[in-house]
Amino acid sequence: MGSVALAQRAIADATKFAENRLAFNRPIIDHPLLQQQFAERRESLRAVFALAWEAGRLLNEVWREHRPYSDRYHLFRLIAHLAKYWTAEFAVQTAKWSIEVHGGLGVLEEFRVERWLREAMILAIWEGTAHRQLLDALEVIERKQAHHLLIQYLRPANRMPELQETVDAIDAHQRLPLSERERTWEPLGTRLAKTTAAALLEQLQNR
Repeated sequence: MGSVALAQRAIADATKFAENRLAFNRPIIDHPLLQQQFAERRESLRAVFALAWEAGRLLNEVWREHRPYSDRYHLFRLIAHLAKYWTAEFAVQTAKWSIEVHGGLGVLEEFRVERWLREAMILAIWEGTAHRQLLDALEVIERKQAHHLLIQYLRPANRMPELQETVDAIDAHQRLPLSERERTWEPLGTRLAKTTAAALLEQLQNR
């Protein structure tokens, strides 16, 4: 949730700056390319919030469990690792983008956005680095088939074809040798995190 909040603050600072900074006699936020970037950032922010929120909601259900753990617990583990990974990565990307919106002023201390990038980098390693979260997600997939628990949990969702394709790709990935699975996991793990976040956002909006 801290990563989501930092990304939100970076977007808010970028919005305020872009509304007041003029280029070609109009605020830069009125330029189509930057408008598109803002729209994409805000939609992604809503998705990472849905991912973080679901991890917290599931934790509230399973935190009292002891061995043997339920399928719900293993589902929580997968979503939690995906959330810790993707929210932190999104915070770093968004803080960097906010600096770019500010242009050269973004690196100056008085505009504060350079601080968000420094703090975002800390968030990305605070409870385990990105590769550690991805490997932990892979472990619960390999041992507990948690990606199948995930797709069952998310039914029905408008993104089911995309999510099903990702799960099928993970099944194929599981047939690789162990070292090859680890070496090639990051793009697929990122795809799973982003697709899960988008599907959870749809569910949250429909509740």
